[in-house]
Amino acid sequence: MRKAALHEVAKLASGLVLGDFIFGLWFYFGGHLPMTFWGISFTEQNVIGWLLFDVVLFAILVHYGWRLSMRPTVSHERKFHMVAGVVFALVALLHLSRIIFGWNFVIGSWNAPYWLNGLGTILTAFLAFTSFHFGKKN
Repeated sequence: MRKAALHEVAKLASGLVLGDFIFGLWFYFGGHLPMTFWGISFTEQNVIGWLLFDVVLFAILVHYGWRLSMRPTVSHERKFHMVAGVVFALVALLHLSRIIFGWNFVIGSWNAPYWLNGLGTILTAFLAFTSFHFGKKN
């Protein structure tokens, strides 16, 4: 198999792993545990291990699929990454401040749960970190 085809397979697999991760989050926070399916028992500890494995596998597949280590940088790209890093950092701080101060976020009759802000804090802080990392890289 050629390298280009392997990169495309890695991109497809990263989407599948992301879907598996989202399903795992739904499974964990949806109140479906503990349960047994086809003779396999699922507990909270099993699902946490499953989610951690998905995060590591997703990072590896994204790194390989999009060739992040081989990307050339231009001056405009550096500025873009720094601005994106600032925006992501501000969004992460907003998510974190909602958790700390207990602010309510209501859309219609739906009240957003605080664990959603925890996930948002982690994801946007990671995006801010990677944006700053790529912005300072020469």
